[in-house]
Amino acid sequence: MSSSRKRPHEEEKAQAKKPKVIQLHYGLYNQGATCYLNSVLQVLFMTPELHDRLDSKSPETDQELWQVFNKMKVEKCGTENITKSLGIEDVHLQRDAAECLDLILCKVSPSASEVFQGELSYMTKCSKGHTINDEKNPFWTLPLSLQNTNDAPYSVEEGFEMLFQTNSYSGDNMVYCNECEKKTEATSGCDMETFPQNLILLLKRFEFDFSTMSYFKSDCCVDVPYTLQKKDKKYTLYGMVNHYGSLRGGHYTATILSDEDKTWYEFNDAHVDKVEEQHLAKPGTYSSSSAYLLVYRGDRHPKPNKSNVEILVRGDPLNTQLNDPSNHICGFKREHFFIALGSIIAFIVILTIILATTLTT
Repeated sequence: MSSSRKRPHEEEKAQAKKPKVIQLHYGLYNQGATCYLNSVLQVLFMTPELHDRLDSKSPETDQELWQVFNKMKVEKCGTENITKSLGIEDVHLQRDAAECLDLILCKVSPSASEVFQGELSYMTKCSKGHTINDEKNPFWTLPLSLQNTNDAPYSVEEGFEMLFQTNSYSGDNMVYCNECEKKTEATSGCDMETFPQNLILLLKRFEFDFSTMSYFKSDCCVDVPYTLQKKDKKYTLYGMVNHYGSLRGGHYTATILSDEDKTWYEFNDAHVDKVEEQHLAKPGTYSSSSAYLLVYRGDRHPKPNKSNVEILVRGDPLNTQLNDPSNHICGFKREHFFIALGSIIAFIVILTIILATTLTT
């Protein structure tokens, strides 16, 4: 009898001794065809910069995101309240992940969406330097066209740079200038007026073909850089939303870098797996034919450019003068030496006067 009573207790002790498997990340249940929503939510969940900006009291979408993010820290969960707050009624109808992301950023409080908001400036000038057009447009995502790739891998880095290239207008394409009161040669260009904290790039895999008057999906391979640089702003890739399948039907997943263990994970609805070794097209790039949305994080603590600092110091005439050895006496800067010497002389003079007065009396 004693042995039979002991056995359950021993089993409990054995279970307690087993090492507990710590799961860092959890999936989301698919309501029918809500893989597009799940993938976007996983990327947003892995964006801690967003969490502190969510207003848990209002508006409704902030509340629902805040609640589902708290659940995602400890278990798999559903997204029924999220779809309701977003106004998504038919959960069996597949939607576009990029449109879903825009919808969420429209619904949340401005302070939350500000994490991804930047501003582009567009300017057109005539050949005499007069400003013909100057406008600024805010954005959450920057679209990159994949057309005319000629079956070669598309370079995201080159496509990103092309957004900011200068265009020239001449001949039949000259632009009217109000200052010149005539059509004139001109140049136009785009620049990043305000850098977003986190940058989202949209690879336009779904395009309209005017020759066939229909939409098509591009499955071209893209070289995704792990880092992007624009001026002094550096971005590092931490999330991707992928699309597999055709224009009429497919499946979305998310590939995200975990801050906890610096490991890439694949989020496929309720399933979460570590990603195998990435296929490197070339050093510093990831090759993919399914990447759709790319999410980059700006440097949290940008380091000063050491070479630029050195150039500024060496090129500063005032600094050069102060560091000139001929400007020093006994290891002290010339002006400091003479100030100290003057103080000593003044002290000696005062002391002499005091002593003379004392002796006289």
